[in-house]
Amino acid sequence: MIPRLFYITDSQRGSGGRDLREVVEQAQRGGVDAVIVRERALSSAALGELLLQLTPLRSSGLRVLVSRRCDMVRAFELDGVQLARDAVSVATARTWLGPDCTIGYSAHTAPEARQAARDGADYVTLSPIFATGSKPGAPGQGLAWLREALVGLQIPALALGGVTAERTREILGAGAWGVAAVSAIGAACDIRGAAAEFRRAITEYTK
Repeated sequence: MIPRLFYITDSQRGSGGRDLREVVEQAQRGGVDAVIVRERALSSAALGELLLQLTPLRSSGLRVLVSRRCDMVRAFELDGVQLARDAVSVATARTWLGPDCTIGYSAHTAPEARQAARDGADYVTLSPIFATGSKPGAPGQGLAWLREALVGLQIPALALGGVTAERTREILGAGAWGVAAVSAIGAACDIRGAAAEFRRAITEYTK
């Protein structure tokens, strides 16, 4: 089953300058199910070191995915990869990584999301739902757009972009499977507490 609460790392804008391993650990303790390591500025060696640091957290249930780097998925036996238009295709990734690997796709339009589903993605993120500091200048598409984008989509969708714990109920009410957050968790003063607020909102809505 696709997790309902993802944390996406962003050491430049979304972690408050703190150690990423510690940020991810605190997020997991608060209730995050999965992390997407999105660190384009890191060298392959530095990215590999970070992924190694996260390995112990996987033994306690955290699912670790990496942005775009199918080679890293294979090298470190990660749970999955998050793709986008500037990465390899979903079909190619599936051929490389096999049927058991979780493949997500970052979609910004409804047709793009549906195409990713047809190509074999396990889930999509739909963004930006609201304006967000992670994508300066990008206006939020809004909940009405989210509802429309979900029509006919046959795989789970996670809302991304400006999501907060307070907005989670209305996001799920619009039909999203779950949420993915960057700075709302990673840059929070209390990372564990911020993640717990998201988890509480999801649990209350889905119980």
